[in-house]
Amino acid sequence: MPLTRYLDGGAHILPADESLIRFAMTNGERVIGIDVPIPVLRQHFGGADIAPLDLFAKNQAAIEAAASAAYDKTPTPNDLLDMGPEDFQTPPGAATL
Repeated sequence: MPLTRYLDGGAHILPADESLIRFAMTNGERVIGIDVPIPVLRQHFGGADIAPLDLFAKNQAAIEAAASAAYDKTPTPNDLLDMGPEDFQTPPGAATL
């Protein structure tokens, strides 16, 4: 089931782990928390000189698309999806099958 943008709340850096950005999406029934490592975003999208949340905002649509694809293939029994480099294998802007 594809995820869509959750409009209540926004992306934030986790106080307990400042290397992660957490944002939320919904599957239509539940809110799914998604953690994405900042180094993974920088590796995939560049932007070493951009603040992490600005980098997220600039690439939000692509990050959300990757999160939705990862959700479809990853069990999330606690409604939390941990993303990693494997979830960003397709180059930005490339068409996927």
